[in-house]
Amino acid sequence: MLTRRQFIRTAALFALAPRVFAETRREIWVNDVHSQLNRTRVRELLVPRNRDQLAEIVRSASRKAVPISVSGCRHSMGGQQFAADSICIDTRSLDRVISFDQERGLVEAEAGIQWSKLIRAYLEAESGKQKQWGIAQKQTGADTFTLGGSLSSNVHGRGLAMKPLISNIESFTLINADGKPIRCSRDENTELFRLAIGGYGLFGLIDSVTLRLVPRQKLRRVVEIIHADELPKRFEERIAQKFLYGDFQFSVDEKSPDFLQRGVFSCYEPIDEHEPVVAKKELRDDDWLDLLRLAYTDREKAFKRYSDYYLSTNGQTYWSDTSQLSAYLSNYAQKLRELIGGEESSLIITEIYVPRRDLPDFLAQAAKLLRSNRTTVIYGTVRLIEKDDESFLAWAKEPYACIIFNLLAFHTPTGIEASANSFRGLID
Repeated sequence: MLTRRQFIRTAALFALAPRVFAETRREIWVNDVHSQLNRTRVRELLVPRNRDQLAEIVRSASRKAVPISVSGCRHSMGGQQFAADSICIDTRSLDRVISFDQERGLVEAEAGIQWSKLIRAYLEAESGKQKQWGIAQKQTGADTFTLGGSLSSNVHGRGLAMKPLISNIESFTLINADGKPIRCSRDENTELFRLAIGGYGLFGLIDSVTLRLVPRQKLRRVVEIIHADELPKRFEERIAQKFLYGDFQFSVDEKSPDFLQRGVFSCYEPIDEHEPVVAKKELRDDDWLDLLRLAYTDREKAFKRYSDYYLSTNGQTYWSDTSQLSAYLSNYAQKLRELIGGEESSLIITEIYVPRRDLPDFLAQAAKLLRSNRTTVIYGTVRLIEKDDESFLAWAKEPYACIIFNLLAFHTPTGIEASANSFRGLID
C-alpha cells in the first residue's frame, strides 16, 4: 500500500504530447473554483490525454522525485487537489466513454469525464431501445465534476435510501507508483478498491471507472413547505412510500424565526412509464444569478421567491437521471461583485453528518451559533445517506442526515478566521 508521502512524490516532467502546458518560464497559479481560497503556485500544469501519457508522468516521477498534484474541475475546497511547487495534472482531457454494456447496464469512461457528457453519451447509445439505463446518483449543485474526482471523494446525491457512490462503482483502473495500471473491483485488488474510493487520490491516479447504472425511471416532483421538527418523520414517510429522491432546502434569513427551521421539502416519486415527462418551469442561469443576488442582499425575499418557484413546479415530471443535472454559475463571485459591490468574498461549503433523530435539535443549535457569530448563510439543504459498509475511509458511518451549508466568507484575515470559527462551531 502506498503511504501519503510515497504518493505525493509520484510525479515528474511530462514531454510526450506537444499540447501539454509546460510553462516553466512564468509563474503558474491554480485555485479552486468555488471558495477561491486555495491559490497555489505550481511548477507546471500538465494535461495528459490518454493512459500512456498519464502513466509516463508517474514513471518519471519515481525517478525524479518531483511532487505532483491531481485535479479535475477544481471544486474541492479542502486543499487536497493542489501542492505547492508540484506538477499539477489536469485530468479533464481524459474524457472518453470507453464502453457501454447495454445488457448489464455498465458504462466505462475515463476519469476526467464530466457527468453531463457521460449522461449524454449513454442516452445517445440507448436511444430507441426498450431497456433504458441511467445513473443512480451524482453530486447536485453543478455538473462540472469529474467521474474520477467523484470516486475519490466517494460523493453522494439526494437519494433517500442510497449509500455513497461506492455502491454504484463496478470497478476502476488505477495507475500505481510504477506507472502500471491496476484493475480494482470487489473481486480484484479488493484492498485498493476499498481504499481508493474516498481516498482523495492518496493511493494512485484514477484512470478509468466502470459505473453501475440503474433502470431509468420517470418521476413526479412533490413539493411542500414544512418545519424542521417534522423532517425525520416526513423523510421516513417518503421512504416508506417508495420515493427515490428528496431534500429539504431551508430558509437562510437569519432575522426570521424560520432561519434553518422552515424550508422547501421536495421529493420525487416513480410514476407509470407511459406518463409524459413535462417540466415546463425551469430556472435559467439569469434566474439563478438573481436568486443568488437576493441571498446576499435580501434573504427574506430570496426564500420567498425560491419557495414560490418550487411550489409552482409541484407535480412536474422528470427522468430520474437528467433531473439530477444542475446549473452552476461559473465566476459567480466576480459577477456578484459587479452587481452589488462590496469586499472580495466567496462561498465555502461544508457538510455536517448528524444522526437523523437529532436533526431538529442540531438545526436549532446551528441557528443560534450562526446568529451569534454573525455568519451569513447563502444556501443550505438537508439530505439523507445510508451507511457505507465498503470503503475503508467511510464518512457515512451510519444512516445520517447530511446538512450542507454555503457560508459567505470575506477574503480578509478577519473574515477567514470568522468563517473558520463558524465551521468549527458547527462541527463541535
